[in-house]
Formats: sequence, structure tokens, C-alpha cells
Amino acid sequence: MAGTVLWTGEGISLAIGTQVLLDDAKISIHAGERVALVGRNGSGKSTFMRIVAGTEQPATGEITCARGLRIACMEQDCTRYRDVSVRDAIAEGLAYFNDIHRQLDAMRPGSAEQEKLERILTLHDAWDPAHKIEVVAQKLNLPPLDSLCGALSGGELRKVMLARAIAADPDLLLLDEPTNHLDIGAITWIEDFLADYRGTCLFVTHDRCFLDRIATRIVELDHGKFYSCEGSYADFLAAKAAREYREDQAEYKRQSFLRREIEWVRRSPKARLRRNLGRIKRYEETAAQSAPDRIGSMELIIPKAGRLGNQVVRIENVSHAMGGKPLIRNFSFEFEAGQRVGILGPNGAGKTTLLKLITRQLTPDSGKIEVAPTVVFNYIGQAHLELNPNHTVLEEIGEGHEFINLGDERVSIRGYLRRFLFEDDRVNTRIDRLSGGERARIALAKILKSGGSFLILDEPTNDLDLPSMRVLEEALVGYSGCLAVVSHDRYFLNRVCTHIIAFEPDGHLFAGPGDYDYYIKHRPAVRQAAAAPAPKKDAPPPKPKSPPKKLSYKEERELAELEPEIERLEGRVSEIEAIFSAPDFFANHGSESAALQNELNGLRETIDGLYARWDELEQKKQALQS
Repeated sequence: MAGTVLWTGEGISLAIGTQVLLDDAKISIHAGERVALVGRNGSGKSTFMRIVAGTEQPATGEITCARGLRIACMEQDCTRYRDVSVRDAIAEGLAYFNDIHRQLDAMRPGSAEQEKLERILTLHDAWDPAHKIEVVAQKLNLPPLDSLCGALSGGELRKVMLARAIAADPDLLLLDEPTNHLDIGAITWIEDFLADYRGTCLFVTHDRCFLDRIATRIVELDHGKFYSCEGSYADFLAAKAAREYREDQAEYKRQSFLRREIEWVRRSPKARLRRNLGRIKRYEETAAQSAPDRIGSMELIIPKAGRLGNQVVRIENVSHAMGGKPLIRNFSFEFEAGQRVGILGPNGAGKTTLLKLITRQLTPDSGKIEVAPTVVFNYIGQAHLELNPNHTVLEEIGEGHEFINLGDERVSIRGYLRRFLFEDDRVNTRIDRLSGGERARIALAKILKSGGSFLILDEPTNDLDLPSMRVLEEALVGYSGCLAVVSHDRYFLNRVCTHIIAFEPDGHLFAGPGDYDYYIKHRPAVRQAAAAPAPKKDAPPPKPKSPPKKLSYKEERELAELEPEIERLEGRVSEIEAIFSAPDFFANHGSESAALQNELNGLRETIDGLYARWDELEQKKQALQS
């Protein structure tokens, strides 16, 4: 099926009440593509995925599929698996191959049909279904196969549903938010799997690193229409800005035409109007056209942090275990004002335990934690993000009050909610009737209204759409207090964090300045240094047979200049990415999008070359010294 069209929708339309999800939309999916579907929360992405899967039908339109197309999707509603084992849940994905095995058992040996079915089993490595289940479970680090799905955490259950879809080896794989609630190790495995996947994939994601690595094409669903863009997330932002710029220019011309025609009608006598019915008709047709639809951006303001001294929280030689398992070993770190610390590690490694130690909800087994008296924590963990489903939006945030104090600013609850894109017609909606993205915005609104000088966020980007995530990032970067944030979103960690605390195996923690990419680049050196055997104290150091060798003066100077040059260029890359990610990008920089994108591409290429040269000189230096 390579290169062929697998699935096509023409003129598809669908509305739920007054909300139009698909409006005479058109889209095709080709074999071998990995298509990322993006859009605002509530724009209809999951509904469209169900249409592709065949579990929902559009109101109008024509859908065409390739002959024999096999589609598998990662299920979101897992309630029916509550009493099913992990093994049996994954085995459901192998129904197609189990059917082939039954056909072969009943088939006459040596027939042409037998050879065809055997080729299918060989192609998909499905001769041993039980082994296939074990391989997928091991790679995704799933719980024991005999475990009941009802006893698993939300993240573990998502991995089981992902394993069920992957085990099917379909022609078209549908994944709706596959990375939500997964740790970076599991996300990386999914990326590696999809990068080598023989079939075609359509996926919804808000993970921008995942999107950049996997997607061959990005399709945005915006006001019922599909807009396609090949390239990276930055390319998509530039193309979207250029499209909106063209639309707004056309709207400006339309409004100018209408103003001129209205003035002409006012000045013209009735007899002249009767002779120019064609001109009046053109005016009426133009006036009937609608302006481009635009959804406002979330306006997220974090209350100003209170005064913090030089020392905020000091962790000294802390160790802690849970159920006999060491989570933290001899860890020391000092939080300072203005730091934005990203905390990452596998699920269950101890990230939440560390946060509870910092906030004194737990006492360490050994070591000490000192908290300055000026620190006011605002810590909302995953358990505290639960909203009352019976409350309205207004009741959940207002809690019986009509106003809220945001630092020195006093605003009404309705005004505060408008900043989170909840207009007056939505504030009386019950929580249980909101979309996942709307509930995530309400949780953020509830967290951030409390202020505090030390803000702690646990997975704040889950279920947020891309525009809302960019606004959250901008607000956190401008936060004047101290921030600790648990996240598996690598793009978020790169944009927000000044320091990283990472859980390594056996309770060891890495802590240092820099963002996620800096941590990944320097982590191997840290591990090698830690693993190197210490020289025996009673053994004298061996005498060198010859004087130590060094880089040449020119190479030493080049190496010394490389790092500040890389930092300078990476700073400019961050500036351009921030420009692209800003909610007001179109208003301030829409006409510059092409030039900015060219500069960004050139900078990235230059930085890659400088890193390669830096690695070359460092390796040479270490080899000479050894």
C-alpha cells in the first residue's frame, strides 16, 4: 500500500448542538505517513478519530477506504477492562492473527491461500501470539501480565491500551494522546517504535518534542476545516501565522470595500441606485461573508510572589525509602529565588515523595531539610487536582466569593474565569460536562489563584492544548518566585526550566543547572564519573612515562570559545522560538514569519556543527590526557 491513499473524507460535516466540529471538510491519509492532528481542546479531534475508526459517522460527506484496510486505535474509555487481565486486554489486539491461525488449522496444506496467510504471519512476526504479547509488554515496561487492569494506575492502563493497539500491527494506527501520563522512558520507546513502524499512523498529541520527531505532516483542525503543513512544529506555527495574516489582510480589504460602498449608497440619489443593481448585489454578497474566526488566547497571570531571601529550601544529605525500596539516596540541593526546577524520572521513581519532603508532608529517613521562614508553598499534587463534578465552573472557583485578590489586583470571579477562556455562557456549566482540556484549565485557575512564593506544579500540561501550554510557559518564565515542576514534557522543560533534578536508577538523583537537553547531553559524563573506581589511598599514583600531552594552543583557544558561542546562538534560538510561541505572534511579527523561520533553520544547523566540533575537541583532549 506504499504511497497509496488509505483513507479519504470529502465534504464531511458534523455538529453537536450549536457547535460545528466539521464543516464541509476534506482530508486524505496516505500510506507510510505519520500524521499529527492538532487543534484547540473541543475542536473535534477525538470525534474525527472516531469517524476514521468507523465508530462514528458524519452527518454528511463521503468516506473512502483502501481495500482490506485494517485500523486499530488506542482506546480512551477503559471501563470495560476493569475485570480483565493485562494479558487478555493485549490479546484482544491480536484477533486478526488468531483468526488467521484458525484458518490455517482448517486449511488444506500446500494451497495458495495457505502461503498467503503464512506470509502475513511472517511479515507481522505473529506466529507465536503469546510471545508477541510478552515482547510488547516488556518494551513498554507493563505491570505483570496476570494483573487486573482495574488495579492499575491511569498511566499504566494507558500503556496497556497502547500495547493492545500496537500488537495488532494495523495498516492505520490511531493514537489519541498516547504520551499523556507516561514517563519519558515510555515516550521515547513509543517514538522509537513509531519511527520504524511499517504502517501508517494518525495521532493526536500536545507533546511538541514527540510531534517534531515523529510527524511527517501536521494537520490542524480549526473551525471545522483541515489545514495541512509538512515540517516541524516551528514550520507549522510559521505557516499558521502566514495563513492568518493572509486571512486578516483579506478581511481588512473586505471591510474597506464595505465602508466605501456604504458611503457611495449614502451619497447616491435613488435613481442612480436603481441603475446600479449589480454594484448593490456585490455589496450584499460581500457583506454576507463572515470574518475569520479567532479564538482568544488564555490570559494567565500568576499573583506576584512574596519576598524571598537568598536561601529558600536547603536539602542536605537526604535519604528516604518507601516499603523497603530506596527512592532517594544522600541527596543535596539548594533552591534559590528565581530558580525554575524541573523534576523528572520514571513513574513511581519518587518524584511526588520528593515534593512531599520539600513541603514537610513527609520526614526524611536521614538528612535534613531547612525551609526559610519567608517561604509560602503553593503545592497542588495530582490528588488535589480533583474537581467537584457537581459544581458549576463559577462555584468551583468562586467558593462562595464574588471577587479574588491576585496580588495587588482585585478582580471578579467572572473576570478571572474569562482569562481562562470561560465566557459568561460557560461559567454556569457543571464540571462533569466540561471537556478534558476545559477541566485542565479550571484546575490551573484553581491552583494559581492562591499565589505563594514557592509554586509547585505536578504535571501541569496534561490535557492542555498547544496554545494554552504556550501561555502557561510564558507565565511561568515570568514568575518571580521559586518554581518546582514535575513534567514529562521535554519541550516544556526546555522552555521553562533553569535547573533539572532527575531520578536515576537505585535512588540516585542528578541535580544541576540547565534545561532538559543540557541534562541529557551531560548525563553520560556524570554517570561515568560516578562509576569510575576511586584510586586506593595507600597506593602511590603511577608515574607518567612521558610528559602529559595537551591540545595545541589554537585548539585550546577554539575549545574555550565554542561553549560561549553555542550559548549565544542557543539564546537567539530561544528568542525566536519564544516569538513563534507568543500568543500575539501574528499581531507583532506576522509579516516576518518567513525570515524568522529561515534564521531559525540556519542557527540550528550552525549549532549542530559547533556541537560536533566541541565533541571532537573534547574527545581528543581526553584521549591525550589519558
